[in-house]
Amino acid sequence: MKKIHVQNLVVLVLAAAALLAGCKKKGGDGQQAQPLTPPATEKPKSGTMIPGGEIVLGFATEMNNFDPFTSMTADARSVNFNIFDGLVNVAPDGSFSPAIAESYSSEEGRAFVFTLRQNVKFHDGSPLTHDDVLYSVQKAIDSKMAGYDKIRDFRFVPDGMGGVTDIFVITLKSADAGFIAYLTTPIVKKDAKDLALHPVGTGPYMLADYVEQDHIRLVKNPSYWGKGGYLDTVTLKFVASQADMVLNFQAGSIDGFSANADTVTQLPEKDLNLYRRNSNSVQLLALNNAVAPFGDVRVRQALSYLVDADEIIEAVNYGYGVKVGSGLIPALSKYYDVSLAGAYKKDVAKARALLAEAGYADGFSFTITVPSVYTVHVRTAEVILNQLAQAGIKASIKQVDWPTWLQNVYTGRQYEATIISLDGPLAYPTSYLSRYQSGAHNNFVNFASPAYDEVYAKAIASTDDDERVAYFKEAQKILSDEAASVFIEDISNLTVYSKKFAGVRDYPLYATDFSAIYRVSE
Repeated sequence: MKKIHVQNLVVLVLAAAALLAGCKKKGGDGQQAQPLTPPATEKPKSGTMIPGGEIVLGFATEMNNFDPFTSMTADARSVNFNIFDGLVNVAPDGSFSPAIAESYSSEEGRAFVFTLRQNVKFHDGSPLTHDDVLYSVQKAIDSKMAGYDKIRDFRFVPDGMGGVTDIFVITLKSADAGFIAYLTTPIVKKDAKDLALHPVGTGPYMLADYVEQDHIRLVKNPSYWGKGGYLDTVTLKFVASQADMVLNFQAGSIDGFSANADTVTQLPEKDLNLYRRNSNSVQLLALNNAVAPFGDVRVRQALSYLVDADEIIEAVNYGYGVKVGSGLIPALSKYYDVSLAGAYKKDVAKARALLAEAGYADGFSFTITVPSVYTVHVRTAEVILNQLAQAGIKASIKQVDWPTWLQNVYTGRQYEATIISLDGPLAYPTSYLSRYQSGAHNNFVNFASPAYDEVYAKAIASTDDDERVAYFKEAQKILSDEAASVFIEDISNLTVYSKKFAGVRDYPLYATDFSAIYRVSE
């Protein structure tokens, strides 16, 4: 554990006492745009809520790592959303609500003070301890989790009698008013042996079993500190293709799945409930800025003028998508610069002029490496090929499996271009924008801009809310102006459910809250 300086300890104790005297919880800064269609309400419009039971959901990608400190995929985070709690959890409106901490506050974005909730238990029945909290924060630091490099000190406040209180204080190296968003990172058990396959959290659902290439089964946590879930069991069945999803759904062997837009058009509306929400991820034609010719900003800008997001949304997603012009999701509406969605209108002549200026008047050739498991990205690549050809650019598609994409493209950065949707684990701009800092470990597009780095740093350091919003918007404009990549859309997340279920909630995250779903009588 990091050592706390003695001279700071008295300050922290006094600060904690002052903050907690009549302390009121302050919510986070995350704001959520209105969903494309209203999510289901807590009570069904018709029928009667039936407690208990099981839901079986189809999952396209297999999840084989539940460790919240090492799992990289959006699907993994979506499942872990139900298994683990942080000191705070994100709420559907994008604010941050107390979780393992029953209350929290901050002063000037430098010291964050939490009061630990009593009688919280892990899934194995053991009580949550101070050591578990200390271990989890240190684990996040050691794992280089986003934001945790900002921490200077963390400790439970002494009680003056040789022990400690339940007041936990985190101090930062410099002010960051949005730091509360990072503290949704899970608190785990100190002596957990293998979080990858045996996760032990405090969330509303716990892992019952995982069968490779078949399913994950979660069961309701009977000792959950909060309201808990309605369903007794949530089973995630691995189904590789959309065609098989449809067959399984129609046969009744699965009760729901994430559907492609063309799949939805094939299903009778009377047989299902369709939820249309933002996926809260940014689809982009990611360009490796470290590989020629994409190190030239004029080439990247030219591609931005050639790729027509409106055409992609209509041709690939049947209109189910929201055009974006930078790296942030529209759901974070407080910070999102909506004007950038129209920054690059289709202009072949302008694209050709930029290419000629960069020395590519006759175009060039390159390969788009696409994960084959995501049909939507493969089809997007097919449309983009035709769009780029209008300026003499010859692109080819190379499909690879998901593990290969993760290893070679995302981690190894051995690629020219790819198409993917980038989500964020937090409902805060840093979760999406931090990856474009020059030295960021997850800056797999190798974007390097001193102007961006400077503005992003100012956004983090600012303690004035309006100023911070302005800096985040300026950072987005730099991403757009310098065409870090070609930003396309936030694809609508279309989820098909049997009419036997209701209660689906929307979050400004790529997450499914299983605790909100319940059965209804028909």
